[in-house]
Amino acid sequence: MHVKRSIGFGMIALILGTGLLVLTPDTALADSATSLISEGLSNAGEGTYSTDLTVTVFIGNMIRTLLAATGIIFLVITVYAGILYMTAAGEPDKVKKAKSMLTSSVIGLVIIVGAYAISTYVINAIATAATTTTVTEEEG
Repeated sequence: MHVKRSIGFGMIALILGTGLLVLTPDTALADSATSLISEGLSNAGEGTYSTDLTVTVFIGNMIRTLLAATGIIFLVITVYAGILYMTAAGEPDKVKKAKSMLTSSVIGLVIIVGAYAISTYVINAIATAATTTTVTEEEG
């Protein structure tokens, strides 16, 4: 009886010991992976944050932020109107209010998307016109 127990405990110890040896991480591999990740992060971060903030970049960032904020506001209004419509339970006043809110929010979203598209087109057109150079052929 004691022999069977000691063999069982020996087998368990052997399995656990082998598992610990197999699962022990290779520190050299971990160090090289850590240095590789750190190098990649520093390379990625070099050109990401620029201290050369010009007026045009600042205005562009402000326009992008304002458009995103108004888009979020209209999304919240749309969700709120949808909840009002679902909980109206057939009451005409609540249904009318929810439909008008949905209509207004969809019109607002269309205006915002249109404004973004027009401003992007105009800014790209101006930037292209400003950087275009005239090439002249040499007479030979």
